[in-house]
Order: sequence, then structure tokens, then C-alpha cells
Amino acid sequence: MDFMDAFYFSTLSKRSKQLVHNAKYSVMSIDFMFEKNSKNDHIDVATDDKWLKISLSDSNDHSERYPNSIDGLKLASLINEPSDDYRKKLSTHLFFICHFRDTKVCIMRNIEPLCDLFLWSIQKTFRCIFVTLTGSISMKPEDLQFVLNSLESRTYCLNFTLDDSSNYKYREQLGCEHFEVSGSIQWLDTDDFLERNPQMKYFTLDDLPGKQINDLLKQWINGQVNGLESMDFFNSFGYPDEVILDGIVTMETKLT
Repeated sequence: MDFMDAFYFSTLSKRSKQLVHNAKYSVMSIDFMFEKNSKNDHIDVATDDKWLKISLSDSNDHSERYPNSIDGLKLASLINEPSDDYRKKLSTHLFFICHFRDTKVCIMRNIEPLCDLFLWSIQKTFRCIFVTLTGSISMKPEDLQFVLNSLESRTYCLNFTLDDSSNYKYREQLGCEHFEVSGSIQWLDTDDFLERNPQMKYFTLDDLPGKQINDLLKQWINGQVNGLESMDFFNSFGYPDEVILDGIVTMETKLT
């Protein structure tokens, strides 16, 4: 069966749904895309030979939904289970019947409140979480706290301006292996960053002050990390060597 055949078969009865589940039907990836315009919200499903888009629009007008997409509302109507949100019913069903090798979520707009997004009651562990709020959109500290503390992901890619009237600082363990931050960086407390995140393998930080880069380099030299493979820093104006390398050449390394 291809993906849609398996889906339609799983909606015939409870037994057929369980059969598809027991078969451990494998799909390459599922990506939840929460676009700038909620009418374009959709799921991307990649199988071995196809790429399908399933609309998760909040509009009842099919013409306003993501172009060339499968109508998620119609798919959800085939599922004989009660739900007050067709997106939640459809997503729950997909996660039950399929084994997704890769799961991602991309948030491109403010969702109020973010902690109430239907997806989190179904799945809280992902391979990658993107938060890309651009333009005049800003993120609240409590929403950032929720994403980093209540969800699990191997990779976080964060690009937003933080609504920070309270001088918010994030000082907790991240729990991820790959971490990228651009847009706002002032919210990230880099003191003892590598000691708090010994599992970190890659991280990229944009526009971090040079003195904090100096501190992170010293943390690395002092061996406050296990498997770090790469740390990248970007600033359009560059970094003065005398700042980021201050005191490093005279330090005794503990690296093995």
C-alpha cells in the first residue's frame, strides 16, 4: 500500500486501524507547518517516492487553503472518533497508524497562547523545532520557556525578536544536540553554558557580544563539554581578536 491507501484502509474499522498500526507502516517524515497565514497551515508527509501536503487550514473555504494540498478536513471526516478539533483528530490518527522516521515542526507566526496549540497534546518529541518569527512579530518569554522546557527536540532553530521588558534570561539545560539562535540573543545566559549542556554537539549563535564568545572559548578549553564538534559565531561587523581571544593563549588546557 502507498501512504494514502494505508490511510483510507485504516479508517474502515477499528480492526483495520489496528492492522495498519501493527504493520508499523514506515514513512520518511512528517512536518507540521504553521505558516504566517493560518489559512496556509499544512502537514508535509514525505514517503519514499512522494511528497504530500495535507491542509490544516482554519478556513472552511477550500479555495483559500494551501494550493495543491489534500483537504485535511475531508480526511478527518473519515475517522470515526469524537473530537472538537479536526486537526487534532487527524494528527492523532496519523501518529498512531504510521511510524515516522523524522518529525519536525515549524512555527512562523505568533500563536496565542502557544502552549495551547493542538499539536502539543499529541506529540511533544521532535527531531527538529523551528521558530521563525520575523518582521514586527515578537515572542513572549513565557512562550520561549514553554518551547525549551516542555518540548523535546534534538535540534532547535530559533529566529525571533524577544518581547523582553523584564530582562528575561534563560539559564536552564537545553537538552538538545544542535542549537541555532538568530534575531535575539540577549535572552540566552552563556555563563557555564557548556557545563549545563554537556550533550551539545553543534551550536550557532548570531550577534553574541565578543566577551561572551571569549568566555565560551574558555569553557571549551577548560573541558566543560563532552562531545562538542562545532561552535559558530556570526556578526556582520566581525569580532576583534583582542576581545574574543583575550587571555586564551596563556591558559593551561585540560583537553586530552
